[in-house]
Parts: sequence; structure tokens; C-alpha cells
Amino acid sequence: MFTGLIEEIGEITAIDTLEGAIRVTVRGPKVVSDAQHGDSIQVSGVCLTVVEQTANTFTADVMQQTLDVTTLGELQLGSKVNLERAARADTRLGGHIVQGHVDGVATLSEIKPAENWRVLRFNIDRDLAPMLVDKGSITVAGVSLTVS
Repeated sequence: MFTGLIEEIGEITAIDTLEGAIRVTVRGPKVVSDAQHGDSIQVSGVCLTVVEQTANTFTADVMQQTLDVTTLGELQLGSKVNLERAARADTRLGGHIVQGHVDGVATLSEIKPAENWRVLRFNIDRDLAPMLVDKGSITVAGVSLTVS
């Protein structure tokens, strides 16, 4: 589980193509500072499992299903990604409770500036609309947002 509050911006340092998947390596010193093999790290909204790590990077496998329903299939060397470690049960849960299991991709269609915030309007697939509720939560690239 995650909160949708991004801890750092990471960078893709390696992408290896596997059969029906990719293996991606991400530089993110903060999120790997206390990570262990098998831990979950959210990468631009997607929950990935650490399979290897160094002091500054972690590696995860991304299955074809995930590549099909997220933007991770568009990653390239040097791509920037939002990173967040899994929430702990003994910490404050700012943001929203987020699983990191992605249902689909939206397209940003409008940004309306306001005095203290911006209103973002997205186009989504018609099949996803019934899952959204007014004042409910959603994440975009791992960032927790409230539906208005």
C-alpha cells in the first residue's frame, strides 16, 4: 500500500527485454536506502517488486499485462519516474491509500489555473468511468489526487 505522496524522482538506468516482460533498473537512492529483496516500490503509480538492488538502484520485472495497461511500456533510458516506498502500518497516512494496481491510463486534456491550485481535467476510457466517484481518490503517475 502507498499514499500517493512522491518521495523522489528516479531515473531509468537500464531496460532489458525478457519474454513477455521487461526488467527495469531505477536509480532512486532514497527509496532503496532501506529496501530489501521482495519489497514493493511504486514507480509512477505502479507497484513493483525489488528483485535486485545496489546502494542507489533497484531492479524489478514488469510483466506484459502491466506494460499493456500503464505507461511503463513507454519507458526509455533516462526517463524520469515518480517513486514512493510502501507505507508502513505505524506511520501517518497522508494522501490516500493507494494499491499501485493500475486500471488504465488517462490523457490530460485541460489545466485550469486557480489562485492556490490547478484543476486538471482528464479523458478516460468509458469503461473506467463507473470506478470514479466524486471526492474519491485516484492517482496519476503515482500522485494522489481527489476527484472533483
